[in-house]
Amino acid sequence: MPASLSRNDVFTELFTIAQNSTENPAMRFVALEPIIARARTAGEIAWLNRYLGNILSSYPEDPYGAYYLAVMAENVGESKELALDYLRRLLKNYPDLKIDDESIHFLAMNEIAKQTNNPREAILMRMRMQQHYSDRIDLGRNYFAIAGLYRKLGDWEAMYQAYENFLKHPNTIIPGNSNAANQIEARLTFHRSDKSWTVDKLDDLVAIIKRALRTQNGSLLKKHQSVDFFLMSWSQETSDPFTHIPMPLESFLTSTISYRSELEKFSNNSEAYLWTTGWTWMIPTWYLYFRRIDYPADPEINGNWEWAGIYFGERL
Repeated sequence: MPASLSRNDVFTELFTIAQNSTENPAMRFVALEPIIARARTAGEIAWLNRYLGNILSSYPEDPYGAYYLAVMAENVGESKELALDYLRRLLKNYPDLKIDDESIHFLAMNEIAKQTNNPREAILMRMRMQQHYSDRIDLGRNYFAIAGLYRKLGDWEAMYQAYENFLKHPNTIIPGNSNAANQIEARLTFHRSDKSWTVDKLDDLVAIIKRALRTQNGSLLKKHQSVDFFLMSWSQETSDPFTHIPMPLESFLTSTISYRSELEKFSNNSEAYLWTTGWTWMIPTWYLYFRRIDYPADPEINGNWEWAGIYFGERL
């Protein structure tokens, strides 16, 4: 026992009770709880983990083993792999416990799911949380996380199924991404589509659209609009349902429409903008928006370009 703790008579008495409770794991647990708290306060973390490890070695059937391993996992701080090892051991070897109305198994699964570098293990943990602790988690957020893990594995059908399940929970809010539901709906719409409007190279797609404008070919324009084509001002968001109301572009085609020979300088490797003007007297300038397709489920489509929408008015 460290000197910083042995000077405390109450601690020494509790330590003696824990040591002598060879046949009474409940009594040992009652003594160990304040021992754990005082050792942490004193900064004797290394000693505490060695001591709890000895307890588990001496009493491998201790029904409170899950709690002791959870304490050890929390104590190791930045040693993530060691913490994960403790959490895996408690799930594998010890029954669940409720401490302060919290399930130790649930807390362990949740922590493993967040910290492991193994997507399959994270998926397993999240599936088990859904199966056994569905009342303690946001199912929509859990499905969203599972979809991301399937993406890492390249299991595209499973990813899209998880996204379908995510959309069944419309009240879910993804932290840092308030537009997640609309983004996922767009991905699923693209996934279900024939993708016939996509073009391998940006220059080829822009040339097609320019030709359609020059020849006033409305059917060619329509053929190359993406399935989730939008029309909006620069201040709007694509989550606004009014941005996806179909509008017959052929009715605006006139010989007065012109365009710049080059794409805008603020274009990049993933997004491109073509300035055009002469559409209407109210809003003559329209920026045609092109984007690179992110669709690893099909290597022949992934990286292609699509004409995704139109921004009305000059860019501020």
